[in-house]
This record gives sequence, structure tokens and C-alpha cells, in this order.
Amino acid sequence: MPPTLTIRPFQSNDSGVVREIFAQGLLDFAGDYLPQVNSYIRESLDDDLADISASYLEPPGSCFWVAELDGEIKGMVGIQHRSDDEAELRRMSVAGDARGQGIARCLLETAEEFCRKWGYARVRLITDVLLETAIALYRKNGYRIVADETSGDVPGYRFVKELNTPE
Repeated sequence: MPPTLTIRPFQSNDSGVVREIFAQGLLDFAGDYLPQVNSYIRESLDDDLADISASYLEPPGSCFWVAELDGEIKGMVGIQHRSDDEAELRRMSVAGDARGQGIARCLLETAEEFCRKWGYARVRLITDVLLETAIALYRKNGYRIVADETSGDVPGYRFVKELNTPE
């Protein structure tokens, strides 16, 4: 029987697992940037990931989801309101033992559907150059690089996708 994938809104008791997946997901690709990645992880865990509900669930136009594979959390993604026209996709990560199963694509689709319902014209995101699989996923799904960017002292790219919002 194939595994069952469920995407659902974040619940406060998910916090520990989400924080672990986020940190390990970046460490898996840190390479020569290990000190910078460790610093970025610490900053992120003390910032929006310290209180996911306050950062993503309470503000209107924002949300955070987890992906469960057979009932076990294996991925996550957040959307934060930036303006009436724009949202930011943040914290996309999939556990190492669950990569390559379409979880990131499903999380991305969930986030984009939410953005369309909220009437956002575009979604933006920043990702590190180290995350080649993520870069390929974003490009394949209509995101385009609009600028070079750094994320925690690691070189990266700013991507934007224009959404086809219903009339």
C-alpha cells in the first residue's frame, strides 16, 4: 500500500518536529557554509520559528502547513503576508528520509492555492544556492529569479511567481 500524504495546518504540538526538520534540512546541504548555515538556523529558530502560531497563523493572509507521511511529519512550508498583492513563501523543508516523493511539490501547491484564495498577485521567496533541488522545483513551477540575495550570509536568489488570480 502506498504511503498516505496529508497536508494540514500547523498545530502548536508540531513545533519541535518542525524545528528539527528545518535545521536538519539546511545542515544536509551546508557543505563549505556550515558556520554561516548554523548561524542562520539559530537566528531563524529564535525568530519566526520560535512562535510559529504568532508568526504564521494569527496574522491574516498568512499560514503554515505540515506534511504528514503515514501520520509522521516529514515537511513544512509557510506563507507570510507582505502586502495586499504579495505573499512570501518561507521555511519550505522536507525531511531527508522523505525527499523525492513529491512532498515539496504538494506543499508548494497548497501554499499557492492559499495565495490565490487570498487574492495575492504574486509569491516571492529567497533560497540558498546550496539548495539545488529546491531551485529546480521553483523554476519548474513558474518561479523566476529576479535578484541575487543572501540568506544568513549564504548566497542565494530571490524568486517571484506571478499568480493567475481569478477575476
